[in-house]
Amino acid sequence: MKRALALLLCMSVIASGCATAGPSRMSISTSLQTSPPLLPDRGLMIAYLKQLPPGSKVRASLTDGSTLHGTLMKATDQEIVIQPRTRIPELPRDVPMDRIRAVELENGGTGVGKAVAIGVAVGVGTFFGVLMLLAAVYGD
Repeated sequence: MKRALALLLCMSVIASGCATAGPSRMSISTSLQTSPPLLPDRGLMIAYLKQLPPGSKVRASLTDGSTLHGTLMKATDQEIVIQPRTRIPELPRDVPMDRIRAVELENGGTGVGKAVAIGVAVGVGTFFGVLMLLAAVYGD
């Protein structure tokens, strides 16, 4: 009985690591590099950027493949101004509309509800793991 429970415990620990495996970054980056860059409709991009309120946290993907994270300061027909979010303060950057491939709002990470749910799940998993370990050690 002890061996079967210990084996079950070991298998559950090993199997839980397999669920987090995803596609490697190498396969994602090579698939992006092989496709030609698609540029959005300029008028649609300008309309979208003008409706964003100044102070929005954005991530701008540029045509050269780089990404700029920061705070949107201003959007005009010709360019947007982004204050980069860096450890050392930098001057705001003017990015011409011709260099912008995509702009996305950043929501700031996990919310309180998601953090609480993760904490509860970790606590429940730990409780059952310790319970199974105690049953393996003291059970007969």
